Amino acid sequence: MSNLKLLQKEAQDFTILYVEDNLNLLQKASTFLKKFFKRVDSASDGVVALKLLKEHEYPIVITDIRMPNMDGLQLSQEIKKLYPETKVIIMSAFDEKDYLLKSIELGISHYLTKPVNAEELTKTLLKMIKEINHARHEKLFYMHLQNVFNYQSSMVAMLHDMEISIANEMFSDFFEIKENAQRQKTMIDLSANFLAHDGFLYNHNDVDVLSTLQHNPRKLFHAKLKDKSGSMRHFILKYQNIPEKDDYGVLSFDDVTELNLLKLFDSQESDSDMKMQNSKEMFDLLGVIQRNSAKVSVHNYYKGLSITNDAVISHIGEDKISIKTSYIQLKAMQIEQKFLIVSEALPKTLHCAEIIKMSFEKQEVEVSSLHFMNTSPIMRKTIRVVPDGKMSVSLFLGENKFHGEIEIEDISLDAVKLKMQALPAGLSGESDDVSLDIVLELDNKPLIINTTVKMYRKKESHHSFYIVFLFDDFSKNGLVKYITKRQMALIREIKGMQNG
Repeated sequence: MSNLKLLQKEAQDFTILYVEDNLNLLQKASTFLKKFFKRVDSASDGVVALKLLKEHEYPIVITDIRMPNMDGLQLSQEIKKLYPETKVIIMSAFDEKDYLLKSIELGISHYLTKPVNAEELTKTLLKMIKEINHARHEKLFYMHLQNVFNYQSSMVAMLHDMEISIANEMFSDFFEIKENAQRQKTMIDLSANFLAHDGFLYNHNDVDVLSTLQHNPRKLFHAKLKDKSGSMRHFILKYQNIPEKDDYGVLSFDDVTELNLLKLFDSQESDSDMKMQNSKEMFDLLGVIQRNSAKVSVHNYYKGLSITNDAVISHIGEDKISIKTSYIQLKAMQIEQKFLIVSEALPKTLHCAEIIKMSFEKQEVEVSSLHFMNTSPIMRKTIRVVPDGKMSVSLFLGENKFHGEIEIEDISLDAVKLKMQALPAGLSGESDDVSLDIVLELDNKPLIINTTVKMYRKKESHHSFYIVFLFDDFSKNGLVKYITKRQMALIREIKGMQNG
């Protein structure tokens, strides 16, 4: 499309004022401009032009410099004072630096030398119209953004060096910020409003609310505050740094009081009920995490090896959720047929026990049967591995050897988990005289472990018994080497799944 056709399209909703004391040039220019602009007005000097400007809106003014009564530079100076957004094109038959420098001082970026040809004028007008449209769109955008900022359902404030710089109306109303002069004091007092609650953010011990927020951008925090009426409100907080402005950030408070989630964080209630399975409160909280696009961590155990990757909640149904995560994590889920979810926004580890369907193409898994866990394998202090190769174990109660079948489920530096078809007579948590002889294979040689043990935990399932025994002191050098090598072998297995 030619510049003339483009100008005809772009200028059809614009008005323009042309100022020229040469009546012949004035008439010719007006006739040319009327082909493109919605309205073209003209004036023969600056005084008349200024009067027209006060009566009408002209986003663009073209003016000659040398004119009677008020010249083009004086007119431009008045325009910039009264209508700073108006674009001005100055024309002069005199190619003198003084005029050019003066026009630059006035903030006029468009200076044309007479005689002006149609192509040069057309390009200049197109450039100005583009600038005007951009400024209009930007103004409209920020006006809309201001409305969103003030009237959205969340309390939002922009912070500079962790002090309030700008706050929306909801934030100002909640914290009773009346004047700018009060804002710094309010920000200093802000963290004192955070009330103590299990799993929530508040000042205690070495925890400082503002410092914690600043050093954990995009992390979700729970907070409990009182409103002006004294009622308790439950918020989810998120602090985000502004890119390339390290000392600036945005703090948002999402009020989730109506979701009745506080009891999930109440240690007495939650301890009694992490029986709470597929509860409304649980799914409401997952919904908040999803709306904030917050990452969660997904954990699996492949033969004892911990596999952890980031994930996002992609969909929440009535009694199930969908999670997107990495291919390797999906493979671990496929093998284990369950997984764990951890997030700062969750009160405890979430156990996902029933995989409904899985898509490696979409890198997504759908799961049901969710419940919170009071204890979690994620809290393990030592690495456990499932042994491989030749192994055997013998259990002794005093001098008596147990002759039932025993299998090693997993082993760590501190403990071993055994599977038995029957329990040895007399075995209890108080038994002191219990020892194990364990034989593993390390570098094609037997690794023999002989140690006394203490029963730590017992569980019965499908006619089998699972018992965890804690080791007493013994030289663990060989076991350290065994567990390290076993870990490396399991990592190679996992990588092989990823590649194949």
